[in-house]
Amino acid sequence: MREFYLKAKRAIRFLFYKDLNIMQQMQVSEILDDENLEMQFWKMSKADREHSLEVLQRTRLHTNDNQLLKLSLLHDVGKSLNEYSWIFRIFTELGFIRNNKSKQYLAHENIGKELLIKGKCNPEIIEYYTKHLLEEKHEILDSTDY
Repeated sequence: MREFYLKAKRAIRFLFYKDLNIMQQMQVSEILDDENLEMQFWKMSKADREHSLEVLQRTRLHTNDNQLLKLSLLHDVGKSLNEYSWIFRIFTELGFIRNNKSKQYLAHENIGKELLIKGKCNPEIIEYYTKHLLEEKHEILDSTDY
């Protein structure tokens, strides 16, 4: 029931996401501090960018680890290959939709790694992404991504 509540809460926020303001854009640029990473970030949808900024703010309550802050901003970069409506996202996560697009959505973290590799991003962040997002689901990031 808690999972459904969190999905519904995120869906409602999805309807009200807006473009990042100048201060937020500067914050993203300062944290990512890499043209290739920034390019990947800006390919995400408006909703995924704002959601990532929310995750960043919640992550900062726990740590100032720069790599984890970068990961907070990039954890959904794999969703940038397609447009996913909020209702599609919820139904896919709850298992009601099962098609190629939903499989791609559910595999967005692995796709994100491939995008970072193709985007010639710093190998250190790719290694960090692999270890802390794909292999062991970093505890702080996992608890702030709601």
